[in-house]
Amino acid sequence: MKNILGNFRNPFHILILFSIILYVPSCALKPASELDTPEYHHKAGMRHVEMGKYSEALTSFQRAIDLDKKFALAYAGMGIAYANLGEKKKAKKYAGAAQDRAGKDPDVLTLCARVWIDLRHQEKKWFKPAGKLLKKALKRKKNHEGATYYTGELYLYQYEFNQAEDQFRMVVAMKGDYSGKANKMWQMSQKIVRAMPGTSVGKKVALHEKITRADLAVLLAEELKISTLMKRQTTPASGFQTPEEMRAANTSQGGPSDAKGHWAEVWIKELSGYGILEGAPGQPFYPDNPVNRAEYCMAIQRLLSIVTGDASLETRYFGENPSRFQDVPSSHPAYNAMALCSERGIMQADMMTGRFEPGKPVSGADALLSIRSFQNALRITF
Repeated sequence: MKNILGNFRNPFHILILFSIILYVPSCALKPASELDTPEYHHKAGMRHVEMGKYSEALTSFQRAIDLDKKFALAYAGMGIAYANLGEKKKAKKYAGAAQDRAGKDPDVLTLCARVWIDLRHQEKKWFKPAGKLLKKALKRKKNHEGATYYTGELYLYQYEFNQAEDQFRMVVAMKGDYSGKANKMWQMSQKIVRAMPGTSVGKKVALHEKITRADLAVLLAEELKISTLMKRQTTPASGFQTPEEMRAANTSQGGPSDAKGHWAEVWIKELSGYGILEGAPGQPFYPDNPVNRAEYCMAIQRLLSIVTGDASLETRYFGENPSRFQDVPSSHPAYNAMALCSERGIMQADMMTGRFEPGKPVSGADALLSIRSFQNALRITF
């Protein structure tokens, strides 16, 4: 710097030099249009986040920061994007930077809480900092919509479903920006509360938007207590074998070929042993494939047939004319299973359209609720 200033002995020249140094950065950050604002780029970034486009979100949030280094919402947005990209350190760093710039702004505090909620699978101690931030936001602004919504998520992921349901209901009543997503979460919470999951694994699977075949095996084994149920059945379920004899014969030959080493191996072997879910010894089970409504009904049909000892349940409704469903012909391979579940109140078609939607994925909440309906249909209690 001394050498540079030596070339500018005139004080007027030095003044011009410093004016240029101060002016050039500001020119580089000059908005390109009326929409090139921190607020606009933050909103664009949040839209990308909701669509799962986290890299694009980072670009939008960074532009907002470039335009205004003090814009706290953009730092919180960066934290959310990094949390969902699995970059825990960066997520925490930007959440901290947002809080440093936020003061007591409830909008920023709420988004910082979301960073911690989105880190729940990576950070064991996520609950306390998220809860603390949400309390601050609600203290600053009572009934803050975003803070109320994320308080609902806080309860939900702690398996406190009744409290979560209350929070989401409050947000729906506010009819604001969060009302749409809150309504979806409210409906899910209501289903879980009605289903009353009784095991820790049941509570976890209840939150799955789409269950897999492994998830279903776990739910049937744990929530329905399938082994206890089968031990009560002394009537032959297949040929001359009781359910327990059939399971013993199948498991002696080994489980499905792709179950070994899977996190749900024990449950998969148990269910396939009873013949409830396809997966003969030595054959693949496809544990990570999603379960649709038709496949779920097929599993329930098989289970009902074994429990009641009535094999005719598996063919009773084939060939019905007309079909009881608007979108499924009675010749559909799973028609009988769907009709059986509908007849027993275990899984129903849409009341307004009459459509069963056999290919639609089954959520954890819906699976649990139908298990309770199955128990009620047979008056099974443990």
